[in-house]
Amino acid sequence: MLTPAGKVYSELTISRLDKERYYLVTGSGSELHDFRWLKHHMPRDSGLVLKNVTDEMGVLAVTGPLSRNVLEKLTDSPVSHEDFPFLECREMKVAGFDVQATRISYTGELGWEIHHNKEYTAALYHKILEAGKEFGIGDYGTFALNSLRIEKGFRGWGAEMNLDKNPFEAGLHSFIKPNKKTNFIGQEACKELLKGDLKCKLVAMTVNTHGHLDPEGNETVWYDNKVVGNTTSGAWSYNLKTSICMAYVPPQLADIGNNLCVELLGRRYLATVVNDPMFETEPVRVRNASKNKT
Repeated sequence: MLTPAGKVYSELTISRLDKERYYLVTGSGSELHDFRWLKHHMPRDSGLVLKNVTDEMGVLAVTGPLSRNVLEKLTDSPVSHEDFPFLECREMKVAGFDVQATRISYTGELGWEIHHNKEYTAALYHKILEAGKEFGIGDYGTFALNSLRIEKGFRGWGAEMNLDKNPFEAGLHSFIKPNKKTNFIGQEACKELLKGDLKCKLVAMTVNTHGHLDPEGNETVWYDNKVVGNTTSGAWSYNLKTSICMAYVPPQLADIGNNLCVELLGRRYLATVVNDPMFETEPVRVRNASKNKT
């Protein structure tokens, strides 16, 4: 969602359950922030009903290369790649419970978000762990999630996306259609922004810290002994075996291969601009593998 000035106000996922029902999911920290915005901009006398169901719902993420194997043990509904495509949302039963499953994961890997009545979160959680025991299932935390989403180039609200930056600086061109026939908040501002030059650009970088420490966000980026930008988030990449980060830098320094420095604990470390994303998402890898077969 954009502000009238074309800044990134928030981001969320919208699933269409049927012709007249939609399900919106946002971050836990932006629940009321987004609800107020939607309520304020909802047309009067439209007949629309906006209900906050946060306190009624729970969600469990079943994620990873063997997540499909786990779900197949818990449901009679088909969950193959063809039967349950990426980004599809479906009401079904999992472990005997009525759930709303969406094939999506902030890790960028194969996975499902299992939305359900929070009263049976604990029971559903234990059923999933039991079904996944033979596959080595376990919990994962925010640091692992953050590392995986940065590798995939997923932006985070409040970090890469905020009211200081516009969507084009954040590399969100594919999500914004300024010439869309349906009017939207920030549309005219986006058209004007595209006429000018970007003040900065979000890039992905590897950081050579020799494994001693990792960037986390809000660190200074240097070039030629001058402060030129800041990191927005960072982590250790287990796929790339190096520290990684995302950062805003001047457009002229955003070319792949450019070397800059990131300051960590008072010391500067070599950082190199790399491809964004650094690692392809699971749906893209599956699609590319299918193309190669044909």
